[in-house]
Amino acid sequence: MRIAIWGAGKMGQVHGNAYKKMGGQVEVGYVIERDEEKARAFANEFHCIITGDIEELEQGSVDAVDICLPTHLHRSAVLKALKLCGAVFCEKPICLEREEYRQIKNAVEDGGGFVMIGQVLRFWNGYVKARELLQAGAVGAPRMICCSRRQKMPVWSKGNWLIDGQKSGGLLMDLCIHDVDYVCWLLGLPRRVSCEIVHKDQVTLHGLLTMAYEGCCAEVVGSWGMPEGFHGGELEAVLEIVGDDGMIVYRGGDTLELTGKKGCERIGLDPVDGYEEELGYFIRCVQGRAAPARSDHLSVEGTMEVLWAARQAWETKETVALEPQGSVDGTG
Repeated sequence: MRIAIWGAGKMGQVHGNAYKKMGGQVEVGYVIERDEEKARAFANEFHCIITGDIEELEQGSVDAVDICLPTHLHRSAVLKALKLCGAVFCEKPICLEREEYRQIKNAVEDGGGFVMIGQVLRFWNGYVKARELLQAGAVGAPRMICCSRRQKMPVWSKGNWLIDGQKSGGLLMDLCIHDVDYVCWLLGLPRRVSCEIVHKDQVTLHGLLTMAYEGCCAEVVGSWGMPEGFHGGELEAVLEIVGDDGMIVYRGGDTLELTGKKGCERIGLDPVDGYEEELGYFIRCVQGRAAPARSDHLSVEGTMEVLWAARQAWETKETVALEPQGSVDGTG
């Protein structure tokens, strides 16, 4: 099958390499990119055709479109890609505003295609295993979940669009979204959301977001303001799930800790790349003409509601109530 990657930046390269590893199963046929230098480098690497506008592609020229553009361009890109073909992958977040989400949702319903969103923790080995253990009752009912994702300032994006809140949604929409989505994937929509953000010169640096469930609380900590040498300059991500009967801890890599009454057990994980797992799933859905229920636009709607509520909570300095949910004693 043939795919077009829209955007030749950092994530476009990551996606291109993932498809390349699939061998002859997937051909990157086109790169859609207006930056001529980036487009040429990408085309040389992946042996594809350059176009500056998706509207230059003809119906049937590709089987799917993979969007790796800055967040503020997602809505327009998704709508255009759906007109070209019925299978679209879009990096997270799906969009920035509720009205944009409504337009995408309506376009999918009217056109009969699908949009998969790049919420990669749903495919990352440690996070997937932690969810499996929780659902199997390995630690009993969850009572507290702590997620932390910290790094130095992300200044590698073109024109520093990541740290421009109008274009990226800031820390909440670009970094905290990973762990918010994961908690929603575990437990669904929370009852209440509160949020505090520390910013400097209009750049969001540190954030603390709390999601309250009946019988469980979840805390998401995000930071773009860590020192240059923090964690060797790399991202640090930690997950802790505390239940009635034990605790799960994942700090990245290919091992996970499960602590219970008999002590701590280290569980080995298959050494797989989350992006490759995610895009492999997308390709299988395209080939099988099946909606990507694991991470489609509907499955992330709750995540977006929490993020919009968090933004409101930060702006108003008040806790925001969402639709009531049941107890988490049965994790379902």
